[in-house]
Amino acid sequence: MTSDSGSGKKKVIGAGLDDDYKVLKTILETGLYSVYLVSSTDRFDLRNKVMVIDHPPAQKPSTHFLAIEIKDTSTTYELMEEISTVVENHFAQKR
Repeated sequence: MTSDSGSGKKKVIGAGLDDDYKVLKTILETGLYSVYLVSSTDRFDLRNKVMVIDHPPAQKPSTHFLAIEIKDTSTTYELMEEISTVVENHFAQKR
């Protein structure tokens, strides 16, 4: 669901998005869903979002943007913990 724009940054494609989002980090890609840390800028900042693309077999993919709380002082562990929590909550609400 991403393409390399030639600059080393990946751009989100095929997700039905009006805005350009840059993939800052691929968190997880599975056969059923993908999780990315995305930004509308080229750098990591407090406006980053987690993008979940659900792509179950024989169904149309759906894209969801999840807000995350990031502090300037967040460690990688704290960032991954926050991402895990919002993704878990996303799937719990879908049940």
